[in-house]
Amino acid sequence: MVTGRADFGGGPEHVYQLAKSISRSTPVFIACPRDEPYWARYESIVGPERMLELPHRKVAWSPFLRLCRFIRSNHIDIVHAHGRTGGIYARPAAFLAGLRCFYTPNGSTPVCNLRTAIYAAAEYLLSAVTQAVVAVSATEAEALRPLCAFPSRLKVILNGVETPPLLDAPDTRLAHPLPVVHVTRYVFQKNTPLLIDVLAALRDLGHLDRFEFLLLGDGPGRPEFEAALSARGLAHSVKILGAVTNPGSYLAAAWCLISTSRWEGLPIALLEAMARGVPAIATDVTGNKDAVTDHETGFLYDPATPEAAARRLVELAASPVLWKQMVRAARLRAEREFSVEAMAEATLRLYTCDSTAGGVTGVPRTALLRPAAAFPGAIPAGAPT
Repeated sequence: MVTGRADFGGGPEHVYQLAKSISRSTPVFIACPRDEPYWARYESIVGPERMLELPHRKVAWSPFLRLCRFIRSNHIDIVHAHGRTGGIYARPAAFLAGLRCFYTPNGSTPVCNLRTAIYAAAEYLLSAVTQAVVAVSATEAEALRPLCAFPSRLKVILNGVETPPLLDAPDTRLAHPLPVVHVTRYVFQKNTPLLIDVLAALRDLGHLDRFEFLLLGDGPGRPEFEAALSARGLAHSVKILGAVTNPGSYLAAAWCLISTSRWEGLPIALLEAMARGVPAIATDVTGNKDAVTDHETGFLYDPATPEAAARRLVELAASPVLWKQMVRAARLRAEREFSVEAMAEATLRLYTCDSTAGGVTGVPRTALLRPAAAFPGAIPAGAPT
């Protein structure tokens, strides 16, 4: 497995869960940056002798050559690339070694400038030497289709998360103020400044003091966000906690999770919240709409209308009965459709089957939003491959 990130985030967590599950049945090697916290976590799974250091989100010849030697000297059979940088390193290396390579982009960046256009062109060319491009949600697959030279190689395997046991204790999440968690990296994709507009809309509605917002994560846009938050007079309603090593504990104590993303693959933080029985109020965009069932496990809102998110927060706070219904529905959907075991099983099946065949691999029919139109010939879960 090759990735350009091992810092905090859903992409590194996806690799961690997949590697942990697959390593129980087959040897796994990992090439990634020496970032924390995931370098140590990966090393705890596979051992130091099966780790190779790559630079963080930087492509250079020397690490590429080291990767080629690492693949050859360890007699690797299959290469699985994760993320943009991992894909740029791994796919040419696998091609030169004559190996099958699988690629999970973990998010499809829209073409909006010259840089993203160059990235899209590179994705299209590299897809020709990729055994399968793995989308983590149905709507991400639709976004990736134009970037695949051979659309029949496009597969869907839903992201999976662990479902922790529920605590047999009184639920304290309805205490005032209601804790709302937001997980971000302060980059363009996560669109964190939209949260400021949601807070302002809550203030206009007279309900801002009913909530306490906890922000988990760090990134390059954090100073600008903090300055804008203070300029709008909203800093008192937000606790900015930075990168935390135990996000699960904050999610478990959350009354609700809010997303402001412009796009996603299938967000790990949102799935982890659902697995803990936390409803979500999320932007109606790629990836989010695959996770959140509107009016059932949470609410979807147009990112152009932050006041809609504010109204949904107020609506949910006004109805503890509705909130408890969404708690149960979110937990149940996470158990049924977003398990680590199903993700790992589907990935192993993909490795061992003819992945140039058309359709969707390893995904329950109920997990796809539009299986017939988007992915004709889908392979139901449990079918022979």
